[in-house]
Amino acid sequence: MREPDRDRWLSIGMSVLLHGTIIGLLAYGWWRYEHRPVTPSVSVDARVVDAQALNGLGAARRPAPQPKAPPPAPEPKPQAASPAQGPPAPTTAQELALRAQAAQAEAKRVAAAEAERERLKKQQAAAQAEARAEAEKLAQERRARVRAEKLAEQRRLALERKLAAERAAAARAARIAQLRQALAEDAQSNAKMRAATAGWISEVTQRVEAAWIKPPSARHNLSCIVHVTLVKGGAVAGASVGRCNGDEAVRESIEAAVYRASPLPPPPDPALYGQELNFVFAPNSAGEP
Repeated sequence: MREPDRDRWLSIGMSVLLHGTIIGLLAYGWWRYEHRPVTPSVSVDARVVDAQALNGLGAARRPAPQPKAPPPAPEPKPQAASPAQGPPAPTTAQELALRAQAAQAEAKRVAAAEAERERLKKQQAAAQAEARAEAEKLAQERRARVRAEKLAEQRRLALERKLAAERAAAARAARIAQLRQALAEDAQSNAKMRAATAGWISEVTQRVEAAWIKPPSARHNLSCIVHVTLVKGGAVAGASVGRCNGDEAVRESIEAAVYRASPLPPPPDPALYGQELNFVFAPNSAGEP
């Protein structure tokens, strides 16, 4: 990670200030050493005299004893001059060396602290970069997992739709096959029923024709529609003649033949009981009108 400009300039300023302080202390100590005050020397003019002469001179000159004066008050001790009162005491070379060593030690301590701070910054930046890389990796894995899950869900839905369509198509095909089979069975059953019904109607017709007593007025080409209603057991419940090319006697003879032929053969389908049966009465041989 790149160091911010503010921290970089602060480090440069502290380094310049520290080195300037060391150089200033060395220069000031050297200046005080060169300009230290010189103590003035006092010259003494002495002569050698004889002891006796000195004693005689002393006796001649000895004054009369005077009363003792009180002892003078002690002079006040000189106080250290403050920075405002005067220049500081001179600094020795040893003190300058100690100060230089202290400044160097402080510079080393500051440099070590700065190096440690830089190391911690780099370590923190590396940790942050590693954390970001790990977070990005986890995010990519999560996105890949989500995409895979969506793709799997889409495939599952597509497969379900395909299977549903196949099942629906199979069900439709089965229904169509069943319907066709039912229609075929119905057609076959209807055909059988029609054939059976036709045979039954033919048998009923033959029974009625066999029971018919031909009247004198019957024509040779007689053709009449006969309506018959049967009940269970084949008994005739009702009989009538519809369209017919014969006269009333012929009609009555046909109706009598129907009742005479009762009970008629049972129908192939019990559902035909109670329904009206229609057949054509046209005997093969008929007398002259």
